[in-house]
Amino acid sequence: MPSNSKKDKSIGSSFQAQTKYRRGSLPSKTGKPVASYKVYANPLEVDALPVPALKGGKGLWKTLASGRASIPEGGRLKQRDISQILWATAGFTYGGQRTHASAIPLAGVETYLVVQQVEGIFAGVYHYNPREHCLEYISRDDPHKALQAALLDNADIDACAAVIAYTGLPSRIDDGIKSRAYRYLYLEAGAAAQCAMMATIDLDLSASVRAEFYDDEFSRLLQIDGVSEFPLCVVTLGT
Repeated sequence: MPSNSKKDKSIGSSFQAQTKYRRGSLPSKTGKPVASYKVYANPLEVDALPVPALKGGKGLWKTLASGRASIPEGGRLKQRDISQILWATAGFTYGGQRTHASAIPLAGVETYLVVQQVEGIFAGVYHYNPREHCLEYISRDDPHKALQAALLDNADIDACAAVIAYTGLPSRIDDGIKSRAYRYLYLEAGAAAQCAMMATIDLDLSASVRAEFYDDEFSRLLQIDGVSEFPLCVVTLGT
């Protein structure tokens, strides 16, 4: 046990040291073409989402001053609220940028929605297509047991109407930055989760950010390989 603990402590500092930029030894760019976001060629179904509202709300300063990380207490979410939250966390602005902050112009994070209780949307796993503002249905299986098993920290899955999951694809953004891409993915996922939290506060809903889960089990739930694409964090949603 002591040796494992020592190894765990060294991983973070080793990663930080090995991904430093040093003058005179910056990685070179190849200019390889990459897709700016993921699209499923043959989803089970495609659900168009309501157009997000871009006016009204509580206002930025009031939202920032409001309490966060409230625990969902059950209930069903409305489709228009899911639409608003997904656009806020991973959509496109009028200028063609992503709504969340990113260290580089190309986003390396994908967004999924695991649905349990949302009006007008079947239970299952969906991928969010930000360009079309729609949900791509990728699994009809009831996600409840898989969520309950994958999430740690005694998450009350019964009270969650839906869960937003963020995944990272380092190969999409590693040109010219190599392993430093992992730093950028963690930053971007955190920024996207913050946008989701802000949106839920504005909508008077409950949400919490979680990063404690069994990685391989959560990857299987999202139908990703856990290597080229892997889970970073989740936001639980409820009323």
